[in-house]
Amino acid sequence: MTSASTKIDPAVRSQVADELGRYVYMLVDPRDGVPFYVGKGRGERFGAHGWEAMLTKPEEKEDEEDTQDTVSKKVQKIRDIRADEREPQIWILRYGMNDVEYTAAEAVCIDLLRSMPITPITDGSLRHPDGLKKEQLTNARRELNRGHGAVLLDDLIAEKAAPELTYPGPLLTIKLGGWTETPDGEDMPGGYKRYGHGFRSEWLTREKREENYQKIGESACGWWPLSITRVKNSGIEYAVAVHRGVTRALLRIKPESWEPQKYPNGTQRSAFQFEIVDSGPLFDELVGPYGHWIPSEKRKQGAFYWPR
Repeated sequence: MTSASTKIDPAVRSQVADELGRYVYMLVDPRDGVPFYVGKGRGERFGAHGWEAMLTKPEEKEDEEDTQDTVSKKVQKIRDIRADEREPQIWILRYGMNDVEYTAAEAVCIDLLRSMPITPITDGSLRHPDGLKKEQLTNARRELNRGHGAVLLDDLIAEKAAPELTYPGPLLTIKLGGWTETPDGEDMPGGYKRYGHGFRSEWLTREKREENYQKIGESACGWWPLSITRVKNSGIEYAVAVHRGVTRALLRIKPESWEPQKYPNGTQRSAFQFEIVDSGPLFDELVGPYGHWIPSEKRKQGAFYWPR
């Protein structure tokens, strides 16, 4: 099994290096989800050596206390993982920090993992930065991380590899935030119930995203403060689900399937029935293997019309 980070275009590598700045990373055994190394680095180092600097080479840190024995254990663990035809997961725990911050963050992560061992995963699933069950922590929210919180390196690279969206035709782009459960379910056009909306963190990986296009479509098809008349008059036939500024799935809007719904506060929202498009020239132009970046000046909360 190879990771996205093993095939990095130089331009993408430069983008990722600029984005990371000073960062703290963690290596995780994909076989049981248990971390086995925490380190820190700089964007320049990632740009020069990529993932292999994190995986097999001791970091050049003035305050580094890693012994040769520690490095050897790290390398041996990586060899064991690769012997099983897997690759270690590389988690970027925090990035965009200054010298003091990333040194302190590394120390905190090491102390925490040494004192609070991680329970191994036994069902074969992969651990993900946003995959922690909500009931494990009583915190109502995650603390502010300036958008530089924990992320898998492969996910970050995949997003930076995405080309800009330059599609000339009319399109509906629907921004999906984090996942929210709806235990009682919502009635949707087409006669089914959905029990959550937003974008699940595990869908960031290409394999999982492709497996869950239908679920992403169900999340993106409603309910939105849209003008059905404007959609029809604009000639819009397709919608793309967007998460973190990147297109993730392509939906063909079924003709005459729009349904409005009025809310107690007097507002009206709409939803539509759809068919998933997962191949062909239009899919490649709007989504493809990495998705397409929505230019920052054209992003907006909720759903909006393309081009603006």
